[in-house]
Amino acid sequence: MIHCLADCTDLGKIIIGELQHDVDPNKIVSIEEKSEYNVQTLTDMNKSWITGIYGTSNGDLVIADFNNKCVKLLNHAYKVIDQVQLSNSPWCICNISSVEIAVTVSTPLADALNGVHLLRVDDGKIIRKQVLKLNHFCCGIAHIDAHLFVTSSNALYEYTMDGRLVKKLYEDNSEKYKVVGVGVSPGGKRIYLTYNSNGKLLTLTRDGKVTATLKDPAFKPYFPTANIHVATSGQLFVFGHKAIRQVDIVGNTILNTISVDIPYPASVFFNEETRRLLVGFLGHNIIEFQTKTVPTC
Repeated sequence: MIHCLADCTDLGKIIIGELQHDVDPNKIVSIEEKSEYNVQTLTDMNKSWITGIYGTSNGDLVIADFNNKCVKLLNHAYKVIDQVQLSNSPWCICNISSVEIAVTVSTPLADALNGVHLLRVDDGKIIRKQVLKLNHFCCGIAHIDAHLFVTSSNALYEYTMDGRLVKKLYEDNSEKYKVVGVGVSPGGKRIYLTYNSNGKLLTLTRDGKVTATLKDPAFKPYFPTANIHVATSGQLFVFGHKAIRQVDIVGNTILNTISVDIPYPASVFFNEETRRLLVGFLGHNIIEFQTKTVPTC
């Protein structure tokens, strides 16, 4: 007994951490009940175009409104409780932590406005933290391991969190608005790129090597948009004109088609814990779908 206790060096320690459990990133998501919520505010001058959605740790939502050049904070009831104006239109949004987000802001007419805005959600308010000025157009954005991955419409760049360029991972100058959407798998092993111009999904390694290519007309959006979402549970979604495709994590196979019948979807956010799939589009509302998930056969 004494020998056993001597070997138990962790006796009496309290280990604090997340519960570990296996998550199947290829688990198929299907939609059920649908709800619609208005996110228009009195200061909105244009019809909203929701190009980004992110859920905070306490259940609030942060949405990017391209046409009104702002970011809005929604509470659990989908009511707008705070709003901050940006220097120009937000193209995409990603999480940095449970309460921090990064937003790409760009316009083809003013290079000085291109960059990434770092924001924090605190006690029902959106707090401006920092602006990283980048010397290229900024569309899609993703984050992993304290690094940002930003697309420029024809290239993918990797940056540190203070805006220092690590390297250019991928480039295709054959056409404008080719490389727009970007996502990263939860473990950081894979990077996903979407081509708006021809409806294509590329899967890359962390050093930029293409390992898979999947082309589908349904991947092509009506407007240029960062048309990809990688859930924290690993599910990969690519969306186009009226449908959302769920793709396997390798990037080779379409697992499911979610027909949302919503014109011009511009953002998707899936939370497996709450079983909600949210869709932003051109209009003053966002759509919430209750979902169910089933393992792949």
